[in-house]
Amino acid sequence: MKLNLFCLLALLFVFSSSSYALSVDEWEYKSVTGDLKPTAGCKDKAVAEKQASTGYRFEKYTTELCNQIAYGWGKDKVLEQGELACEACEGEYEGAEKYRCYMKDVTVQCKMVKRGW
Repeated sequence: MKLNLFCLLALLFVFSSSSYALSVDEWEYKSVTGDLKPTAGCKDKAVAEKQASTGYRFEKYTTELCNQIAYGWGKDKVLEQGELACEACEGEYEGAEKYRCYMKDVTVQCKMVKRGW
């Protein structure tokens, strides 16, 4: 029984796509340039700049640039941070010095496993 279970797990490991990718190590790379989404809501300029250019939000939206190519594409690394752009909020925030910021022209290197079947 233990031998059957061991054989089953070994077969699953051999034929799983992640282990195949690790053993083959053939990746297809593509560079993508785009703008990231602006910060949600209107905030003080310093807070909006920090949220747009660093941290979880920056990582999430750079990953989304690669995911927009097609299924199976993932982020390898950020090649160029791009430049920070801020816009003053209008409407009820007019005159209150509130901003929405985003990163413009961010370049990301994306990768996908080459399938040779």
